[in-house]
Amino acid sequence: MTGLGTHILLDLYGCDPDRLNDLEFLRQMSLEGVRRSGATIMGDHFKQFEPQGVSGIIIIAESHLSLHSWPEFGYMAMDYFTCGSRIDIDAAIAHFEQSLSPQKVVKSRHARGSELAGREWAVPSHGRAKGPTSWFTEYYGDREEPKRPLLGYQYAVERELVRTRSPFQEILVMENPVYGRMLFLDGLVMTTERDEFVYHEMLAHVPMIVHGNPRRVLIVGGGDGGLLREVLRHPRVELVDMVEIDPKVVEVSRQHLPGIACALDEPRARLHFEDGAQFVRRARGVYDVILVDSTEPMGAGEVLYRDHFFQDCKKALRSEGGLFAAQALSAWVHESEQQAMFANLRNVWSQVIPYVASIPTYPGGLWTFALCGDDRLDPIPRDEPVVREIARQCRYYNLDIHRSCFSLPNFLARKLGEGLRKRH
Repeated sequence: MTGLGTHILLDLYGCDPDRLNDLEFLRQMSLEGVRRSGATIMGDHFKQFEPQGVSGIIIIAESHLSLHSWPEFGYMAMDYFTCGSRIDIDAAIAHFEQSLSPQKVVKSRHARGSELAGREWAVPSHGRAKGPTSWFTEYYGDREEPKRPLLGYQYAVERELVRTRSPFQEILVMENPVYGRMLFLDGLVMTTERDEFVYHEMLAHVPMIVHGNPRRVLIVGGGDGGLLREVLRHPRVELVDMVEIDPKVVEVSRQHLPGIACALDEPRARLHFEDGAQFVRRARGVYDVILVDSTEPMGAGEVLYRDHFFQDCKKALRSEGGLFAAQALSAWVHESEQQAMFANLRNVWSQVIPYVASIPTYPGGLWTFALCGDDRLDPIPRDEPVVREIARQCRYYNLDIHRSCFSLPNFLARKLGEGLRKRH
């Protein structure tokens, strides 16, 4: 151990004075930089001074980011202090430099608490940090015999933040030393601070980029807010309807996963707390893209895998170029459910194209998605500058990932490959 945390001091000279005096610009720039670093946002406070200047602080679970601007000198002072090794501070700094375009940057990096390394005198023996005292096991079983577990994944529990039951499911948020805060629904991992960006970026950007001009988008599920956050990165999007059956999931995510739930109050987003299948059944020819961020096919989420739901989704899409995408389960753990899902999708759309991503906390690690549409569905991006602009804001998705994610391992291509061919 070289220290308890890393402290970056950043001096930015020759910046645009107008930007340095714009509180909301600096606030959004700072929040986005912290999100890109992977830190957990707990709150923020910014103050506009007269006649000029802005001070601000963002509290993160790992410590803080603070700033003060002197517009009259074109100068900004920032510091970013984080604990642990999983935060990518350099990603935040790169965003700050790109946003402010300073003529000169002076940066220094400091290891804080370095005198603790290997020194018994540093901390009294009774106060030394202790390891995790309990474990949480995520079980996967046979759908025919759900009480007979076949697999178990264990996570050390550093702290349990909330455990509650809504009318629909049990909701748990806990902290793990590797994955940070983790959200479980009915005992299964839904998202984690450490790897959530993979799932949300791939479910959002692949279909959105393939569509090319998405203006109205529907998200079914997605109560943690991560998919909504990624969809709203597309500037052409005018409106996103997000339909979540369980308002308690949104409430818990706002409180305990603010870095994931940060877009839930964006003006382009409308939240609807109702059954997603019933909402879709009422819609006709409204959406350019529909994204389904569902739980596994159990309980209230089971209807979202049936062909009549897919039929309703197709009717809710605009007839010209509408696209549907959904998470499509684990190739290892959900083999029968996955094959049934793709059979139902092929009953509705002429082209059903599987693609994959690596998500470590989802069972098996290799996670599948389905991209569906009719008439000359070309999954390769046509507007590469748009892809690069979106990728600049991402931690997983980029042009090469987009091109390669449709390349399936042989075993999966043999099971799902017929979806790559147009149905006649």
